[in-house]
Amino acid sequence: MRINLSDVSFGARECGQELAKRYNAKIVWWFVLIVICTHFCLAYVQNDQPFLNLSEYIQGTCRVPYQYRVLMAWILREGLRIPGLAAISARLPQPVRDPRVFILFVTSWVSLFGSVLFTWRSLTRLTKNEPYSQWASLLVLYMAYFQFPLVFGLDFFLPYDLPSLLFFCACLYCVISGRMLWFYLFFVAGTFNRETICMATLFLAIWGWEESKGREDTLKLAGHVLTQAAIWIVIKLYLHHLFAGNLAETAGATFYYKLGYNLRILIKPWEWPVLLSVFGFTLPLVLAWRKWMRNAAMENEIYLLAAWFVVMMMVGVVIEIRIFSELIGYMALAVGLILYHRFPALQTANASSPTPRPYAG
Repeated sequence: MRINLSDVSFGARECGQELAKRYNAKIVWWFVLIVICTHFCLAYVQNDQPFLNLSEYIQGTCRVPYQYRVLMAWILREGLRIPGLAAISARLPQPVRDPRVFILFVTSWVSLFGSVLFTWRSLTRLTKNEPYSQWASLLVLYMAYFQFPLVFGLDFFLPYDLPSLLFFCACLYCVISGRMLWFYLFFVAGTFNRETICMATLFLAIWGWEESKGREDTLKLAGHVLTQAAIWIVIKLYLHHLFAGNLAETAGATFYYKLGYNLRILIKPWEWPVLLSVFGFTLPLVLAWRKWMRNAAMENEIYLLAAWFVVMMMVGVVIEIRIFSELIGYMALAVGLILYHRFPALQTANASSPTPRPYAG
């Protein structure tokens, strides 16, 4: 058998060029991610409309339910004790010259950055195509721009919003990859950050029900759901006791008031552009092309959107579209899957990646 050394040399050269191309693409991706996260957070901290008094929030005297979202108050309180932090922030431009805003800038940046990374890993599990998943994970940034920095609508800057997105993306990744121990760590931290992390349990329930193969799997799933419900209730009771002396936010506090207000919002045509901009105008695409996800569990997770909307109609203000921000974690996965299967050309950048290991109890 004769070996053609020129063919071997050509093959090695082609392989080397392909590796170099992928390496360069990764460098570009990291650069793009860092720059966009920085731009996003610089724009985001400009939203300084007075809504939450940071001093009261840090001291634990803010109105509830806002004070119940206490995780960032603890981080701010400890962050302000870092030696030299005030001196560093004093050299920076407004508004990050305020050390409290500087801490929020950093935590927002880390939260956004981490949300993209968790989405990247989740999409890699779902598509088995890492190069595509890496770029598609930037959908998180695209969608977040419509729900946070833009001053179209209610543009409040609240400390716990972007961390909520991070914890939700992390929980979704843990469900998709079967890392339930890590799920509980993110779930507990997320509950101290904002109560809406409980919807990650609904994501788990829908995913686990689709993946369950018998009575044993169903019992494991029920155990997880009940455990998470118990954890959530215990933490909420603890926070209620901790801030029992705080005044309550009474403006429009009843379900009936919020529901009536939101129904009136929905019938006003001039509010529709804001409402339709949720998730960067991608909601109609997901509803219309849902079957292109080619993943039964992800397709059924569409009911998570419906449940979230119903709940927010009664407890939130729907024109304030930031209240749907955690769902970016799901929507970025959904749009990424739809584009991947709807347009086969996107599948050409194949790369080896681990076989998806969905929730297994």
